[in-house]
Amino acid sequence: MVRVFMSYSHIDEALRDRLEVHLAPLKRQGVALWHDRRLLAGDALEDGIGAALAEADVVLLLVSPDFLASPACHDGEMQHAVDRHRTGRARVIPVILRA
Repeated sequence: MVRVFMSYSHIDEALRDRLEVHLAPLKRQGVALWHDRRLLAGDALEDGIGAALAEADVVLLLVSPDFLASPACHDGEMQHAVDRHRTGRARVIPVILRA
């Protein structure tokens, strides 16, 4: 199974939801899409995100000004994803959501 991690700013949540609709055919083929709204009540936020990112085969960076301004997105998730990409452990695909 291919695991896809979606990194985004919560301000862009509606756009992430729309992208997920467009990716529905992949979900039917067994691709697992994950984002932080999949965490359950009581899950440790940073641990859950870190584990999902570490297991991802593909990381979609949903880029917007708010994404770039967010320390959690830019300095945390994006840097970890790029490191995994450089070592060949994951593929990173930037998706420009808005200017």
